[in-house]
Amino acid sequence: MRIRTVRIAMIVLAGAGACAAQKANDWAFQNAMIGPDSPIEMNAGSTYQAQVVYPVPDGPLYPLKAKVTWRIEPAVKGIAIDASSGKITVQAEVAHGSSATVRANVDNGRRTLTAKLWVFRAEMYPFIGSWMIESEPTCGDMTELKALDQPGRRIAGLTWKFHVDEQFWIGRELGIAAGTFLSGRFENDTKNHKLTLLPEWPKGRKSSTWTWSVVENGKKLLLRPETSAPSCSYALHRQ
Repeated sequence: MRIRTVRIAMIVLAGAGACAAQKANDWAFQNAMIGPDSPIEMNAGSTYQAQVVYPVPDGPLYPLKAKVTWRIEPAVKGIAIDASSGKITVQAEVAHGSSATVRANVDNGRRTLTAKLWVFRAEMYPFIGSWMIESEPTCGDMTELKALDQPGRRIAGLTWKFHVDEQFWIGRELGIAAGTFLSGRFENDTKNHKLTLLPEWPKGRKSSTWTWSVVENGKKLLLRPETSAPSCSYALHRQ
């Protein structure tokens, strides 16, 4: 009788484990997305490996184990995707601001996922992408930092993200402390290397204009505010 009871207990535990695994798999499937970037923003003349991924609490995105078929909608000349691998290729002649939709057919149609694809030209918008301030500057009166800062929070270590559709945000993407600190639109004067931030959230934040330069083969973005107060530029490093 004792042996039979132990066997029954083992069967029950195995069944519970299988059920938990199934629920975990279902959760991953239902929360899957196209990534790792969304939207996908590509420099003309580059390639990008799209994936179907799912989020985990306070962690990175993980690839979903499923059959995926890819396509681009609508068809755009110079933009192609490998139907089986998800590798996207954008030809060098594609115009800045061109867009399309990346579509992923998952597990023979059980789910259909989409993501926006934007194309930019680095010679016009070299700061498109994600940047991080690694340390505060020590010179000047820090007027430009005080204008962006708010009580209890510092902008060092925050991610700055500039999008092709001329939207920007400053904040943290992943983890418990994830959140947006400042967001809105920007205007770029490529000829004069001037960048104007036009905050839309939080309400009431003033616009600011900066001169910019990209150095170290595109790995560092230097910003200096246009202000008469003593100040100095500081560096953002590409993520």
